[in-house]
Amino acid sequence: MEKVFIRGSAVTCSLGHDMDDIIARVKRKECMTTSLPIRIASLDYTRPYYRIPGGEERNKDLEGYFYDVLHNTVSRAIDDSGLSAEEIRQSALFFGSTSIDMPMFETTYRRDGENGTKRLSYESPGYGKIAAIVAERFNVSGPCYTFTTACTSSANCLLYASSMIRTGQIERAIVIGYDLFNEVGFYGFESMKLIEPFAYKPFDKNRIGIIMGEGCGAVVLDGKRGVDHGFRFLGGSNACDTFNVTTHNIEGDDIAFVIGDALKNSGLTIHDIDAVKAHATGSPANDITEFNGMRKAFGDSLPPFTGIKPFIGHTVGACGVIELIIITECVNRGFFPATPGFEQVDEEINARPITEALDMSRGTVMLNYFGFGGNCTSYIITNKE
Repeated sequence: MEKVFIRGSAVTCSLGHDMDDIIARVKRKECMTTSLPIRIASLDYTRPYYRIPGGEERNKDLEGYFYDVLHNTVSRAIDDSGLSAEEIRQSALFFGSTSIDMPMFETTYRRDGENGTKRLSYESPGYGKIAAIVAERFNVSGPCYTFTTACTSSANCLLYASSMIRTGQIERAIVIGYDLFNEVGFYGFESMKLIEPFAYKPFDKNRIGIIMGEGCGAVVLDGKRGVDHGFRFLGGSNACDTFNVTTHNIEGDDIAFVIGDALKNSGLTIHDIDAVKAHATGSPANDITEFNGMRKAFGDSLPPFTGIKPFIGHTVGACGVIELIIITECVNRGFFPATPGFEQVDEEINARPITEALDMSRGTVMLNYFGFGGNCTSYIITNKE
């Protein structure tokens, strides 16, 4: 089995795109949201959203803006990795997203309606279009894969890419998670009354729901170690909870199974995990379900755990890559981040995420993603070797 290292990374999110600045904001527990108006049925209220700063160009040319963010993030990750032109050419490309090209689709639909040419249906260019455009832009000639499994999309990209490197099927991979604001997602969650109207507070007794966000993250995985003291993938697991079309079994059985299977596939026990990055969506049922699963898997040995979404929002399919980057960059700077927004314990589950950053420069961390539709993904990284 080959070892799999994180050789380079870059992110664009509501905290910006400069890594030092992003991690400094995380350490200070800064959360930056904007208010978006609800523009349906003449309703007069707003909901918070974690939006990429700036972005005036999106109003002029959304498709151009979409690919500018994407290509800029990938370019910075490649630069950070130090890949040669030949190494880039030989790479595989993995693209994970919930919305895929929905932002551009909505813009086209709205424009056609304003021009009096609105049609009842549109043809999809296919899920592979965006990955193919990135591959052409950067001269990547390896295989391209697109994952859309709701919140676990780019987490599954990482899991499959690392597995293919470990088994020698590919040498390296450029893994991308990307979701840009789209009305289908925003209004869809609002219609279910799952958007938190105030501040993000996962596991808190007074939590209401999620706050959505947009972002793009790119990671280069390789059998060769990049920067000194970089992280490597140890293993992971994926399974589907078929209890319900949209949700998980609240008892957390399948979540516990995936956590246990990730440990087994990594050759570890529960006592080897120093900290956990929880999915921590902040919705009432999901937080209970996730904690029940963690409690079943770890028992009385549950490590310190945190949630990243209060910093950047729920970036849906992109969260697998973006949250990985934030965790690794925090630890590389000597700390494991706290969970902003948590104030009051919910007696029903007694979950207590960390509220102050932990000193950590070396660690083995489990990252969990339990998505809409029942998909469960867990993987483990370390920089102890």
